Amino acid sequence: MARKNLARKRQSNSKGLQANLARHLLEQKMNRTVTKKKDDPVTKAKKAANKNQKIQPQANQRGLLPFTPEERVLLVGEGDFSFAASLIKGGLIKPENLVATSFDSLEEVLEKYPATAPECIKVLETADIAGVQHDVDATSLIKTLGLSVSKKNKGTRANWLFPTSGKIDVIMFNFPHTGRGMKDMDRNIRDHQNLILEYFRASKDLLNLTNDNVFNDFGGYRTFGQTSDQEARIVLTLFEGEPYLSWQIKSLAKSEFLKVERSGKLEWEMFPGYHHKRTNGVRDTTKPASEREARIYVFDKYKKRLAKKEDGGASDSD
Repeated sequence: MARKNLARKRQSNSKGLQANLARHLLEQKMNRTVTKKKDDPVTKAKKAANKNQKIQPQANQRGLLPFTPEERVLLVGEGDFSFAASLIKGGLIKPENLVATSFDSLEEVLEKYPATAPECIKVLETADIAGVQHDVDATSLIKTLGLSVSKKNKGTRANWLFPTSGKIDVIMFNFPHTGRGMKDMDRNIRDHQNLILEYFRASKDLLNLTNDNVFNDFGGYRTFGQTSDQEARIVLTLFEGEPYLSWQIKSLAKSEFLKVERSGKLEWEMFPGYHHKRTNGVRDTTKPASEREARIYVFDKYKKRLAKKEDGGASDSD
């Protein structure tokens, strides 16, 4: 009897070992199949394609362009006019919808930027843009643009900057700078805050004058309302980091009843040929522009933003 039980036990153990061995061989076979699939060229190609498809949307992401080709844009503070020229060459705006201005006189522009300004201005003149003006102060736009503040000229052709309309949709100032190099950081910050504050005020005054059909007591300028229900916008472009963060542009805007409607990264690749230059001369900034992070801020009336917040609207975007 004991021998029979022992034989049965051995037989049972043998069956168990055989079963385990069979499972092991099956697992090995499955692993070889998986490995073969991994190494298969077709499988590799499919994986690579899927990976590229996942990455592709990031590669196609574009920075912020704060206007459409159909909108009328006034550029202030142009240096060598390379930004304006890049808009025309890139088809980012219709020529008749662009007025580009510089703080410097034409002679000063050509003296400061002899290698780039003549060609950029030629591009603008050949395209027959709405206007190229010099000696235009971003803190005193109405006066230096040669417009009239008299009531009889408000909203009339006497104050038109564009051939088909007096309305301005966007005023844009890229990389505002006083042009004065100061070692006193606090004073430097205050001077640039004053510059930006005066730019906001001058822009509002200009929009009040040109976009004149419907007035309000809040921000001073109207909804232009012909093809869009957007407000006219005031745009500012700054480098990221210090000292620009210390300028506190959002607080300055709030003091003028303005708020950031949206903001986004400046993608230099969107503006081929655009060279950000020092205000006081031809040299590039301390780093090549393409290596510096910059951001575009779009401001509109504070009242409009409050209404958006109540409706659950989104805030600044990238």
